[in-house]
Amino acid sequence: MDKTQQADLTLYYSNKEIRKSIDVLLHQNAVVQSSLGIDSTKEEKDEAHKQTKRIKTDIATLDGVFAEHCFPEY
Repeated sequence: MDKTQQADLTLYYSNKEIRKSIDVLLHQNAVVQSSLGIDSTKEEKDEAHKQTKRIKTDIATLDGVFAEHCFPEY
């Protein structure tokens, strides 16, 4: 089964409470990423990277397959 089909079977798509929790975390990540710009310092970028890794870990506790699908680089 390919990853696209696996993502369709995850708890994110079948459990409304998990979806709601993950959506809050995805929103937090969007805020972190949108705060970065071309003038961001290395420290700011490192902190954003650290926060994104934490968010991915939090999502993975709810739905590991979905977390890997959304954050393959982390």
